Amino acid sequence: MPDIGNRRRLGIFATVLAIALAAVLLAMRGAVNGAGAAPPATAGADADGVYGHIINDADGKPQSLAQWKGKRLVLNFWATWCAPCVAEMPDLEKAQRDYAGRDVAIVGVGTEEPARVREFRDRIGLHQLTLLAGGYDALLLARSLGDTQGVLPYTVLVSGDGTVLQTQAGPLGPDQLRTWLSAKP
Repeated sequence: MPDIGNRRRLGIFATVLAIALAAVLLAMRGAVNGAGAAPPATAGADADGVYGHIINDADGKPQSLAQWKGKRLVLNFWATWCAPCVAEMPDLEKAQRDYAGRDVAIVGVGTEEPARVREFRDRIGLHQLTLLAGGYDALLLARSLGDTQGVLPYTVLVSGDGTVLQTQAGPLGPDQLRTWLSAKP
């Protein structure tokens, strides 16, 4: 005869595990949806398309993508755990420095919470590149900009009026980025 005590313990363990998983998912949802003082990553999304989005930066301060309206905007969707994403960060930082003052903005949109993005920024020493921390909502924004497979890194070149000009699923080489930015707007 099967041991009823073992089945009971297994049932209790499964229940506790399910409750813990539900709590973690709810906590993540709260963090992603901007629980607390900061607005959700996609607050303000409207007819302005990409420029209607507000995403917290690495320091937890809301940043409207509309601040780059009128410039060519490179949005690079990335994560700290993504080796190709991390590898291309120095090239993005250099390109931001090289194209400063040319109506170009290069912005990294992390898929994690601000604390993790901030720690990464400080550890790597990124000072020119704006890093945002969009959490799960960053993936939704990337999807709305053509990343239907959820590939990271995913890079988008947006015109000053919000038109998507180029996309790249996977790593974007520095030569390819310079070609994008050298083309007439």
